[in-house]
Amino acid sequence: MVNVALLAALTLQHPADSVQIVTRDIANFWRAYDLAAGKDNTEQVRIFRTIYLQPGSPGLRDWMRVRLMNRDTVKARMIVAGWTAGRLDSLRRDSLERAVAPFAEQSAAEELLRALRAYPRYYAAVRPTTLSVDTNSRVTQGIRRGLTRLAALYPEARFPTIYFLIGTLSTGGTTAQSGMLIGTEQSASDPTTPLDELPDWARKNFPTHTIESLVGLVVHEAVHTQQKPMPQGQHDTLLRHSLGEGIADFVSELAVGPWAANTPRQVYGRAHEHEVWVDFQDEMEIAGDSIIRTWMYNGMVPAGQNHGAVDIGYWVGYRIAGAYYARAADKRAALRELLELRDPEAILRASGYAP
Repeated sequence: MVNVALLAALTLQHPADSVQIVTRDIANFWRAYDLAAGKDNTEQVRIFRTIYLQPGSPGLRDWMRVRLMNRDTVKARMIVAGWTAGRLDSLRRDSLERAVAPFAEQSAAEELLRALRAYPRYYAAVRPTTLSVDTNSRVTQGIRRGLTRLAALYPEARFPTIYFLIGTLSTGGTTAQSGMLIGTEQSASDPTTPLDELPDWARKNFPTHTIESLVGLVVHEAVHTQQKPMPQGQHDTLLRHSLGEGIADFVSELAVGPWAANTPRQVYGRAHEHEVWVDFQDEMEIAGDSIIRTWMYNGMVPAGQNHGAVDIGYWVGYRIAGAYYARAADKRAALRELLELRDPEAILRASGYAP
């Protein structure tokens, strides 16, 4: 999942063969899980704070803020504790992070426990797979091969640290200042994993979220770290946002093969490409979260209002990117233009995409 505001803040320092892969937070999560069993809620929250969150890696600290904590809860509790907006605005960044930390940890621990209570059988089932990431050579070597191929396609590429984490099923992966953050619990199922507790979107998507799919997912996130921030004065239209995600899908496929081919968005897109494109054209120039959320990150949108499949906007961007690349005589230049994405409308015109 792309976060344009964070792309500029990433420190891209590792060539493909020396990217750091950090998995230690996973073991801490399951240690907290075991210690919290049978305790009352207050003690469970304390355990997850002290065993999982407080000793966490830089990636987990970012994960806590961008994917675990409930922002409204944190804000409300800080106000009750006497933190006014003016007082917070006056703090330097490091001081602000220290002020927010205890509130963020409390909320993040509560959200984790809420997920564990909602999906207990799912979490218990994926535990061994999540713990095996650092010893699974198909995953770790596959990631390094994928990043090496990506760097061959785009020689300027440098990559941040990869953090494998456990979350609340809120995302498979995202980027933050510390690096690539991977929600390992979302990519740890197999045919025996119980999915009946999960929301409808997860039951449909998680059968394709196997441990092997982590390779493609990580390379997808690595593509995001190469993308350039949106040029000043432009707006985050549906077309731009779909291209941002679709380009990451397309370029990661160039590097590792068709890792997402069996996802519901690609299956539905192949079967309904024309009608999806007709709907997309009607809204592609509109900016704003309300439109984007009906096309992507839309797992909770009712089935009749999500244009056919969860994250179908990724599919449209992927198809435009593929058409643009196929037409280009200079593939390396085309790839650079896709990653820079200075003019989404020009990319669309040049692609000739019109199913």
